[in-house]
Amino acid sequence: MSPDSFGALLAAYGGIIVLTVFLPFIASYILDGVVQVLRSNGLKFFLAALGLTGVFALAGYLLWQYGINNPPLPSSTLESMGTMAQMLLTFSTVLALAAFVSRTVKLLWKTRRAA
Repeated sequence: MSPDSFGALLAAYGGIIVLTVFLPFIASYILDGVVQVLRSNGLKFFLAALGLTGVFALAGYLLWQYGINNPPLPSSTLESMGTMAQMLLTFSTVLALAAFVSRTVKLLWKTRRAA
């Protein structure tokens, strides 16, 4: 394996990690922003979470595209990447939703104790 193809493969896997692990956790903050909007605390947090989600999505997509196209990867490698991405996305989405629920319960608990 040449250094160029190793670098491209590393970029492709890096893009998958960004898209399937980091992005769900960052996107869960969009839900926190919705909670803040519903509590009449303004749009600042929601817009910041939306912007950060967009930046991470674009960065992950560009890394992945660069990695799979320079040089083009064989279909067997792309299949294994797809399998890995599905597994990571499943687990990280469940964990991100659990983190959102935990943050929301903590917020509601603080509000009830303060009242």
